[in-house]
Amino acid sequence: MFLTIIIRLITTLTSSVYNIFIFRKSKPTVYIIDPDQAQIILKSTDYTRHKPNHWLIHTLSIVNPFTIPSTSLLNDFKNEVKNTLAHWINDKHYVNLIGTVRNCVEYRRASASQICLSKFVKQVTLDSFLSGILNIRVDEQFLIEIPDLIIYLWKHRDDQEAHHRLQTLISSQSDTFSQSKFWKQIQTILSNHSNTISTIATNEFDEKIHNPLNIIVPGWETMWRVVFYSLLELLRHRELLDELRIQLNNPSVSYKNCQLLERIIKEILRLYPPTKNIYRYNEKTNENFCIQVQAIHRNEKIWGANALEFYPDRFKQKLTDKQKDAYLPFSISCPARHGFAYAFAGAIIAEILKQYPNLIVSNNSSTVLTDTLLDMSRDSYKELLVEIHSQ
Repeated sequence: MFLTIIIRLITTLTSSVYNIFIFRKSKPTVYIIDPDQAQIILKSTDYTRHKPNHWLIHTLSIVNPFTIPSTSLLNDFKNEVKNTLAHWINDKHYVNLIGTVRNCVEYRRASASQICLSKFVKQVTLDSFLSGILNIRVDEQFLIEIPDLIIYLWKHRDDQEAHHRLQTLISSQSDTFSQSKFWKQIQTILSNHSNTISTIATNEFDEKIHNPLNIIVPGWETMWRVVFYSLLELLRHRELLDELRIQLNNPSVSYKNCQLLERIIKEILRLYPPTKNIYRYNEKTNENFCIQVQAIHRNEKIWGANALEFYPDRFKQKLTDKQKDAYLPFSISCPARHGFAYAFAGAIIAEILKQYPNLIVSNNSSTVLTDTLLDMSRDSYKELLVEIHSQ
């Protein structure tokens, strides 16, 4: 009898413990489409980054605040980046940045009558970021291969051959990256948080700390897509493109003060946000949250009946409080969200349009642009050819 009671008790306890763990493990993700709720989650310290970003540690060896859930690391990293970017949107330094961007576009000025727009934008944006912000010049092969390798590994995360090639290219430029003051400062920050990072990224720890992708990916990956999608929409809206050219050719107006250009970039970030979803985890409740940025950005109740249309003039008027809370292309903490993202992307867009004044989709292109919303996959329109007529 006593043995029977013990067995029943153990069975009951085992079942209870099992149900607790299974329940906690299988708790469904909570999807957030209300901007007020999104703001509460993003501002609260109860929520940390979710595990989906952890693949970046394994595949790209990235150990920055994108992958390491540390508030102190995030703050140190963010403050350093914020100070550096503030330097470049100062009027005097911004002129120098434009000069660097202009040189990067000129360097890739094609002698052929047409170019692959995607490759061109990726390389120009990466070159502009490395030359302008990091103040270094890497080998041309690095600029050609790295963008496509990063995007390829985003989808094919276990391709060891591609991963090895990525590491080889990065290693070949280690001396060059060591000359960047900004990158040295970022490395110091990562090293200062080595105890936290090492608990999550245990393998090849030193390699990850000194991996320049820790700054390249956040500085380049979003920017090239903003530039690329801006050009795609401008190619579909020729009247808007012509109007923008007129404003850009006005010598009295700086790129960063060109209101039409800023509205175009803001609308691109609304309609095609670089991050479709933001994931957070609440340790107290063991709940996973998915803030659906793209759904919030395209919500007709917030943005009006034309929410699914490319309409930059919606930013001509002051946004409502609801729209301000609903505009989350850079979440709420990205250092670039206030001015640099628009100034940097704007400089690249402007220089491409000025140096290629008659940009049109080539009749030989196997990829065409339709009237529907653009596809947001990272490798979309990679075969799109545009005809160019340089000045």
